[in-house]
Amino acid sequence: MRHVSLLTLFFASVIGSSLSARATLEVDSLATLESSALLTESDQTLDEELEEGWSDEWVDEWAADSPHSFLQQIAVGYATITQSDAININDEVLNEFRYTLDYQYQNDDYRFDLEFDLLEDWLLNETEIVTRDFNLSTSIASQVDLKIGRQVITWGTGDLLFLNDLFAKDWQSFFSGREDKYLKPAVDAIRLSVYSAVNFEVALLPNFTPDNVPNGNRLSFFIPGFGITQPSPPLYFLEPQKPEVALRLFSTVNSLEWGVYAYSGYFKSPTKVLPDNQLSFAEMTAVGASLSLPAAGGILNFETSYYRSDEDTSGDNPFIGNSQFRLLVGYDTELVPNLKLATQAYLERILDYQSLVENALMGQVIPDENRTMLTARFTYLALQQTLTNSLMVFYSPSDDDHYLRYSSRYSYSDSLKLTLGLNLIDGKEDSTFLAQMQDNSNAFVRINYSF
Repeated sequence: MRHVSLLTLFFASVIGSSLSARATLEVDSLATLESSALLTESDQTLDEELEEGWSDEWVDEWAADSPHSFLQQIAVGYATITQSDAININDEVLNEFRYTLDYQYQNDDYRFDLEFDLLEDWLLNETEIVTRDFNLSTSIASQVDLKIGRQVITWGTGDLLFLNDLFAKDWQSFFSGREDKYLKPAVDAIRLSVYSAVNFEVALLPNFTPDNVPNGNRLSFFIPGFGITQPSPPLYFLEPQKPEVALRLFSTVNSLEWGVYAYSGYFKSPTKVLPDNQLSFAEMTAVGASLSLPAAGGILNFETSYYRSDEDTSGDNPFIGNSQFRLLVGYDTELVPNLKLATQAYLERILDYQSLVENALMGQVIPDENRTMLTARFTYLALQQTLTNSLMVFYSPSDDDHYLRYSSRYSYSDSLKLTLGLNLIDGKEDSTFLAQMQDNSNAFVRINYSF
């Protein structure tokens, strides 16, 4: 059976497509956007992206003896679609200017971080200030740290496949050619870290922060009866005004790193249809674990998670996504000097599948019970490591669709960088998870100057 995106089925309910509003909504497919296969990144990889563009050499010499650190960056980004047969869509998916200010103050008692972007979005004709860091961190006891405010949090071992990292993701930025660091938006959180033989960390988010999924304002997607298009006005999702809590235990024993995770909150993408056909977010509890260890000259990692759909534990409610089991196996190695390869195999299994089938509404498209994804990332450094080439390929055997993600970044200096890249997506059927994004395939360019 075909795996049909939630975006596809959700929008059908809003516009009253030829299928019955309720019968067409399969609320579990778009949930794959939230963390599932396609898309997720390891702590190390993502942290490198978050630091991209900032270099110690950009700090004036006085900063070495000063509690103040002050960095600035200007960036221009542009992405144009490579080909499209879709109706009513933009020719561009990115056209913007950013000014970034990164300020830090640190003394013996506390540290204050402020980072914000002044964003001029010429595509959407919007100007906004986006705060990525606005937090205060301090040690409240020996080996006990507290961080309060807006911050970026990344957990787990996957490379662009998030299982236990249930903090918000920005998929619109991801597909449109922005820097990888913008995949992880900041969240408002109170974060407590306790360091010992077994480390403990808990993050309380006072307000639920969902993923920024495609909704029609920037990217196109599949809609039954309409094909791939951009709805106007864009979709709107009803967000619950309740908190989220995430915690983890983690440690390193010899060369083995392990982690145990728990989460209480909501599915990060819309998995619930209200009686008035409004799209919302279903309650969810998650538990999981991860393991990383050296193997055959590289790093082998395992990660698993269980998502409990708290409002549909038996899986018989067609208006709420089912519980899921997810599994990831990855391997990362250096093939030759300056050439790395990272591979992953991912499984997403719908639980209580028979209940889903038996209670499906007339006309409802039922996804496959198992969704699989294979990934391979090649990273090659050249020209004395001033040129970074990255090629990542996603392929889903179950959906028969794929996504090629390529970029080359050249550092003219520590301050000036030029990035060229491609996002190429295709598949057998327009309705599958990746293939529905094919008309967003684009070529992009970014110029960053830091000072």
